[in-house]
Amino acid sequence: MTGSPMAMPLRIMHRWRQRMSGVELSILFCATAVALLVVRHAPAVTVVTGALPGVSVGLWVIAALTLLHVALSLMTVVAASLLVAGAACQWPRFRAFLIPALSVARAVPGLGLIGICAAVFPASVTIVLVAASSMIWRIVTAVLDAEDTLSPALDEVATGLRMTGWQRFWRLQIPVAVPLTTFRAMQAMPAFWVRLLAAEGLMMLMSHQTNEGCGAAVLHAMLDHHPLRIVEISLVILLLILLVDQAVMRPVLGWAQRYQPEGPIEERPRPQSWLLTIWRRTKPMLWLSGMVGEALTWIGNWRIGRPRSILPEQDSGASPELPRALLPGISLLLLIYAVYHAGLLRLVPSDLAQSILTLSHVCETLVLCLLVWVPLGLLISERKPALRNLCRSAVAACGLFPAVLLYPLCRELGLNSAVVLLFLGAHWLVGIVVLDAAKAIPSGLRQVATGLRLRGFLLWRRLLLPAIAPELCGGLLTAVVPGWNAVMVAEAFVPSDSGLGATLLSEVLGGAVGAQILALMLLTLLSMLLDRLVLQPLAVNAAQKYTI
Repeated sequence: MTGSPMAMPLRIMHRWRQRMSGVELSILFCATAVALLVVRHAPAVTVVTGALPGVSVGLWVIAALTLLHVALSLMTVVAASLLVAGAACQWPRFRAFLIPALSVARAVPGLGLIGICAAVFPASVTIVLVAASSMIWRIVTAVLDAEDTLSPALDEVATGLRMTGWQRFWRLQIPVAVPLTTFRAMQAMPAFWVRLLAAEGLMMLMSHQTNEGCGAAVLHAMLDHHPLRIVEISLVILLLILLVDQAVMRPVLGWAQRYQPEGPIEERPRPQSWLLTIWRRTKPMLWLSGMVGEALTWIGNWRIGRPRSILPEQDSGASPELPRALLPGISLLLLIYAVYHAGLLRLVPSDLAQSILTLSHVCETLVLCLLVWVPLGLLISERKPALRNLCRSAVAACGLFPAVLLYPLCRELGLNSAVVLLFLGAHWLVGIVVLDAAKAIPSGLRQVATGLRLRGFLLWRRLLLPAIAPELCGGLLTAVVPGWNAVMVAEAFVPSDSGLGATLLSEVLGGAVGAQILALMLLTLLSMLLDRLVLQPLAVNAAQKYTI
């Protein structure tokens, strides 16, 4: 590829399943059917029908509550990712199930989980789970991808030392996976903030409490038509985003560079963090780091599980294809029965019609992002390196800001198109992808183009567009995710009924749990279809055709 291999998921580079997998469809249909059968008698979640209660706490108390939600969500991500990835590395059968399950989890719009979780968990737990869901699947996928790149020599050493399953996972696989997991965590931060703030706002409507965090406060100010209050809370949210980015994510990203297998590369700029530099130059902090390192080493020495056998394992034979081929049909029949038993068949035609409209909104948003950023990114790439780096940093900083906070302003300005609202949240990631792809064009090719005096349209057609095609198409796989996360909020701001996202949001506020599950399943299916039938084949074809 022309740029970083992490722009495209490793499972695509390894040519794993490129078409819609029957196992993935079976997992989606069976999970939906079980959920409908379990929660059909769940009580409805009431929402505010009259005036909202007044805000009883100060702004900085609300900000501290949001910061607490962030800390709990990140701890939940770490704990759940280690648990799931460790189980996958220990039990091969669970890993075989987890790989298609992660593809399904990647396609689930996280905001659709709010109403379902609120029917089971308290408000604070729901906010934490919804926010963490945007990052868990990325971290687990990164650990599994890193395991596939594990050196055979290291694997042989671990087998010769008779390491148990836990020791091999903690002392071998996790260090190898650290750079990729931190990179994926940074990619997930925009979606993380969107889910967190939207969950806080919706939980205010569902729990009749305004002290749910900054998201609840900004929604309360919007409903009360206080624009200055919205601006004030937005600035506080921006400060929180910068605090988390500089105090947590940047130091972790810089610390992770020591685990690069090839060691430090002088020609490649390494992520820096002023806080990490201060930490490394402070003796008490170094002593604390040493204590934490010793504790992690002690945990890694636990002999949990059995050592891997040195003898080659006997192949038990391939699983029969006929039962696997029947899985989608059986799961579809189970889903139809569950929908009928829950009395939701009347909603299927309208939800299908709304889903087509929602799919058109997402596709139009992607096309608009490409039309804006491909020429703009290529023009920036032809400027001086200092200007290119400055523009890239500015775009990355703007991408962290949750665009849902701008939706009230867009409605006041008359920008009531769902495509425009989705564009505000997704175009920053597309811009980062284009700028990175243009930066990765080899300098030798640029010199050849200069020597041949290629300019204008001919330069773009012969060099720039083919050179950025592999990384651009691969980056779209991750850039489209925030669009699906914000589709509920974006379509809700449009005056008329405009898609399945708005339908799902109205069902969440109405407390219809069964209808939420059906709409969420259709949204997930749409995301899977766009990903597996359009974006992934496009990325693989571009990588095979235009790889340098």
